[in-house]
Amino acid sequence: MHNYSEAQIKSNHVKNSLSIYSGGIYWCRGRRGNPDFFTEPSEKFYIEKSLSNRATVAMQHKWTQIYRGEMTSMRCEIEGGGMSEWEYEWRTTISMTPPTGCTINIRASTSYNGDFWCKGRTDPFSSTKWSHAYHLRVSYKPRPTVRADEGVIPIGGNVTLTCTIDNPTEWKYHWLRHTGNFSEIQIIGEGKSENFISISQGGIYSCQGGRGNPVYFTEESNGISIEKRVSNMAVVSLEPSWPLIFTGEMITVRCEISGGEKNEWVYEWSKPISDTLPKHNEIRIANASEASSGNYRCLGKHKRDTYSSTEWSNTVSVTVSEQRPKAQVIADRDFSQGSSVTLTCSGKPSSHSWNYYWYRNENTSKPLELNSPSNGEIIISENGIYFCRGGRGHPIYYTEYSHSVTIDITDTNMPAVTQQPIWPEIYYGEKITLICEIQGHQTDWVFEWMRTSRDEPWIQNEMNITILFSFHEEYFWCKGRRKSVPHSVTSWSAPFKSKRVNWQPVPVLTVFPSWLSPGASVTMKCEVQPPSTGWRFYWYKALPDLSHKYGFAGHLHRGFYPSEAYHFELLPDSINGTVQDFYIIHGQKHTVGYACRAGRGNPEYSMDYSKPNFVWSADSHPAASLTVSPDRGQHFTYEFVTLSCGRNSTQWRVRTFSQDKYFTLPYWQIWDEINASTKRIRAHWTCSAVYWCESESGEFSNAINITIYDDDLILVNPVHPFSEGASVTLGCKLRTGNFTSTVAFYKNDKLILNTVRGEVNIPAVSASDEGLYKCEHSGKVSLQSWIAVKSSSASLPVSMIVGLVVGFSLAVLILLLLFATSPN
Repeated sequence: MHNYSEAQIKSNHVKNSLSIYSGGIYWCRGRRGNPDFFTEPSEKFYIEKSLSNRATVAMQHKWTQIYRGEMTSMRCEIEGGGMSEWEYEWRTTISMTPPTGCTINIRASTSYNGDFWCKGRTDPFSSTKWSHAYHLRVSYKPRPTVRADEGVIPIGGNVTLTCTIDNPTEWKYHWLRHTGNFSEIQIIGEGKSENFISISQGGIYSCQGGRGNPVYFTEESNGISIEKRVSNMAVVSLEPSWPLIFTGEMITVRCEISGGEKNEWVYEWSKPISDTLPKHNEIRIANASEASSGNYRCLGKHKRDTYSSTEWSNTVSVTVSEQRPKAQVIADRDFSQGSSVTLTCSGKPSSHSWNYYWYRNENTSKPLELNSPSNGEIIISENGIYFCRGGRGHPIYYTEYSHSVTIDITDTNMPAVTQQPIWPEIYYGEKITLICEIQGHQTDWVFEWMRTSRDEPWIQNEMNITILFSFHEEYFWCKGRRKSVPHSVTSWSAPFKSKRVNWQPVPVLTVFPSWLSPGASVTMKCEVQPPSTGWRFYWYKALPDLSHKYGFAGHLHRGFYPSEAYHFELLPDSINGTVQDFYIIHGQKHTVGYACRAGRGNPEYSMDYSKPNFVWSADSHPAASLTVSPDRGQHFTYEFVTLSCGRNSTQWRVRTFSQDKYFTLPYWQIWDEINASTKRIRAHWTCSAVYWCESESGEFSNAINITIYDDDLILVNPVHPFSEGASVTLGCKLRTGNFTSTVAFYKNDKLILNTVRGEVNIPAVSASDEGLYKCEHSGKVSLQSWIAVKSSSASLPVSMIVGLVVGFSLAVLILLLLFATSPN
């Protein structure tokens, strides 16, 4: 130390070590001998004494956060000692000259972000330890936010505003209000501890926080707009008040406020098109369009206080149609000579407040000066072409012109609609002629027609129509207009009701007899179903259609019907048809098929062909004869039966007329197909039918009727014809086994013979032997078969024809009639 002498150290220290308790600058040197010899002084050491007092850096305000621009100070506080005893030292991480006093005054900026330490000193070599670091953080000036519990102050009520800043208890609150961009700002609350305020006036409100001395203010908050509702009421009205406005019309939407002059208010509108918002009390639309449609409402704001306003007004809905309305004219009835007619003009679509303007004879330059009330009716008694239009508003907005209506003098002649030909029934596809008849010269008239189904632009007195099927009755009317006096027209005729339309009728052919007898004539009768009149009849021979000869794979699962299996050749005497519905053929000797059809009208309306009907002959044909094996007319079910057309078999094929309407053998009946003309079938009850052969040239063989029986006993009877005087043997046959007792034979249900042999012989048949035969054994009875005998002197041989249970001829005739009348 500077105050210690060398002698003092020497007297106290003889050794080379020393304990010290005070701070200072220390060095040493050595000495020896006498006189004393001294070494050079040692290096000096600075020794500082640490005091037990504790140093602390403290801020002036206990604020959580310091903000840029805010004035504050920090002080070095030392425990156990007055301020005057100490000298102070500071240390910091920021760029500043450390002060020597106990206090640092700071205007905060972001550059002051850093750490601060301090300590105290009583002399140059005695001091406290450095304090703990104080972390100073400076933030940007804060901006509070304002929120309102409601955006509008109701009439007689108030709204609460709340100002929000971080660490709200460190601030005092200042409230500001203004009523426009250039209005003076009012301070309505200064230095309040509460961060909320209750207001009852409209305006733009904001807040600031303040603290310290001088007061440090935050940024001003965002402004929040609060409106106040006044008790005045706004009402919107539409002029004119039409529910439907049309494109191009002029309308005015007006806002009126009760309890005040109009010039006291600024008006605010809510409307469909918001590109410009008018401030005055009305919106005038000079040329309305569809874009003008929508809802309109308004409110008023005081000019002196634009944040005081009325409630929104009622809503007025405006509907603008882009379709310009068109007038239409309706006449109450046809104009008759010497009377008047009422014309009515109306707008479409309909609307209100129209005035109607009438015009005549295409003159649109000047309306007629007729008394036309708002309902658009006028009464006229003068011929001409009339039309109208509607108008409304100011300036007048006009509809489009209506169509014109011609008012003509009605001629006293009365037209009538008649039909030719006069048939009580009309069929689909027929052509008829309707005639409009007026007394006098027909050449002096131009005709007009009308029908319920469509407009008919026909000007002749006769109208040819093709009848089509309809579920509704149709009506026709006509009227005439004189060529010499165009305005002279008749009234419409009485309605002519068309006849009910039927589907195409069907011709049904019957022949008699069904089986040929020598010298007998064949009579055909063609009936129209359902019955009707006016027909001519055409008669045809049915010829096989060979395109179906080999159709088993693709077609026989459903069979060939007559129209598919045959084509038809017109009989020579039937080229022009017959008025009679019957036709007689003389000298027919062999099996042949016939058909008919009917037609009527000009041009002729023709039906389809009837189904073929056959005249059967049991006589063998010179070219082919149908044979059956086994050679009998009755067969057991599940027996194998062979049908053959005999010689030239490649030109013939077997045909049948069964209950299922097949004209060739169904595939499920054929067991084996030997060739086109020989078929082997396994007998089934559905095989009971007439069989014959057809040739490529259209010839027919003899016909054979075969009966299939599902019981155990049949009558054995030959199927080929026999002449009078021939020997005929009839037998009885069991399905299995032999007879064990007598067999009874019956003719016409009368016993003629009991025999154990199981057969009966007629040595020479005659006409007296004709009848129904059957046999009986052990309680089982066969079916009956008819045996017919022909005189040997006749041109045709005697035939023995096998029938069904009932008489053969009658059975086949009934079967043919059922087939001919059955639907397709």
